[in-house]
Amino acid sequence: MIKTKAVPMFHVPDVLATVEWYQNMGFTVDDTYGNDSDGLSFAVLSFGESQVMFSQGGSPSTGRRREVDLYVYTDGIDQLFEQLKERVDVIEEPHDTFYGMREFIFRDLNRFWITFAQASVFVRLMHYVQENNVEEVQKILVQEKLKPETLTSAMAACNSAEIEGVLKSAGAIPPAKVDPGKLKSYAGRYRKDSLELKVTFDNQSLFAAPGLQKPLRLVALSETSFTPMYLDDFGKITFNTEDGKITSCTLYEGSHAIHVQRIADE
Repeated sequence: MIKTKAVPMFHVPDVLATVEWYQNMGFTVDDTYGNDSDGLSFAVLSFGESQVMFSQGGSPSTGRRREVDLYVYTDGIDQLFEQLKERVDVIEEPHDTFYGMREFIFRDLNRFWITFAQASVFVRLMHYVQENNVEEVQKILVQEKLKPETLTSAMAACNSAEIEGVLKSAGAIPPAKVDPGKLKSYAGRYRKDSLELKVTFDNQSLFAAPGLQKPLRLVALSETSFTPMYLDDFGKITFNTEDGKITSCTLYEGSHAIHVQRIADE
């Protein structure tokens, strides 16, 4: 039975040179095909369970970035970077992203971008918290230095008194307790220029959805300030009041702040 899957294909100027380069990066050659001339015209390589195809006919590029990127999921990002950094054109060194991945990026010999990525410490912590895996949570807390806000989000997501105690011992600040009526008063639509934020109240919790994105559950840091539960280092949202009414909210990301006005339903 054929396993359904999608495999990216890159058209490159020199298939043989590309195959050799990727072998040097740790890829395995699964299959190759020749043509009437010397060299290769097509090849299939794999990295773990993923595959990539290379075919002749591509054009050289002097641009900073090509039309397609290769995104590779793996483990041991930092160790892998140390193995490869002297042999590649590094674009970004290992770093944690707001969407929960730890990545590094470099270019191959044809200037295609390759990103190696694994789940960040925060994502792994949240996973084990929700699985009530005390041992793995403790292991992460011993190995990693996490911010109090990160631990607070983990505490808000857990349903285990034992894990809650472990997180408190590591420095977690319990989420602020906000009256459900107060939370509900924040629900509405907020807009500035092309940015629209929809805030909703559901199941005694507050959610925010920028544009058409999936709603993010918010954790209360205070009565007026919140942070997304499942996104680390993504800043916070503060709701602003004038004359007893919620008139706007401010989105903070690092030192950057955007003031977003509340709008009436149309």
